[in-house]
Amino acid sequence: MTETKRFSITHTETTTAPATKVWALWSDVNNWPNWDVGLEHCALEGDFAKGQSFTLRPRGAPDAIRAELTEVLPNRGFTDETRLPFGVLRAKHAFATGAAGNTVTHTIEADVVAEKADFFAKVIWSGMEQGLPESVRNIVKVAEARA
Repeated sequence: MTETKRFSITHTETTTAPATKVWALWSDVNNWPNWDVGLEHCALEGDFAKGQSFTLRPRGAPDAIRAELTEVLPNRGFTDETRLPFGVLRAKHAFATGAAGNTVTHTIEADVVAEKADFFAKVIWSGMEQGLPESVRNIVKVAEARA
């Protein structure tokens, strides 16, 4: 078995927006670049449902990559997974309602082949870490403006 290294980052924002407004933004994959600072282009192939695929092109990347929706729970969250030559990226998105208010949480996890971990950390992960908080703040702002 190949040894891997795990990377993980999570960011949560509180929001006054209802789940339906956040869900409308999440399920509109083609417009993710409007709030996700790390993306140049996205295109959903079919419906926003488990097992469906979409392509995305990270900012500055020469090519688009394919991701698959592995879990879709309307108005609660979803997970997508991207298989790359050096590992797997998972993006988890969750909406929760609690005593302190509504929250939107995005988590990115990567399991990377150990030999490629230093390259991944410097070239890819550092940008993901920097961009995640801003992207979550952006989706909350847009959802609240539509509420």
